[in-house]
Amino acid sequence: MQEEQFWSLINAVRVAAHTQDDRPAVLTDKLTALDLGVIQAFQVRYEELLLRANRWDLWGAAYLMNGGCSDDGFKYFRDWLISEGRSTFEAALASPDSLSSVPKQDYFELELFGYAASRAYEAKGGGELDRSFEVELAQPQGTEWSEEELPKLFPKLAAKYLLR
Repeated sequence: MQEEQFWSLINAVRVAAHTQDDRPAVLTDKLTALDLGVIQAFQVRYEELLLRANRWDLWGAAYLMNGGCSDDGFKYFRDWLISEGRSTFEAALASPDSLSSVPKQDYFELELFGYAASRAYEAKGGGELDRSFEVELAQPQGTEWSEEELPKLFPKLAAKYLLR
């Protein structure tokens, strides 16, 4: 699946979903309407984007935004980040502090978004979707941080989320 097609689908999900929590179900529905091969190609692209965002600086942003962030939580943060669409995703990759422009909410995680392709594939009779477990095994890229460094690394996010 070409990246443009992927992001077009994500945008359609954002438009159709009434709330952020509705996005996984809407994505599952939209994927179920596609051929099995396209669903598999979507999953491959999704995993590529998860790996691109597997960076220490984004984990630091997630840590500030969520008031802490485990390794599982960071994966769910990246699911949320992809669900926000291409412009937010690309801006966050360029500068994680840009996420300070996202409205505050209770949490920035969307675990079920990451399972939409699997659910659609199974619903279409495809059985188990092929997945790469590199996403779970890959180490974050970049420089690891300490919690004390985060306000200096991400001053806009720190100003917004440390003063709760």
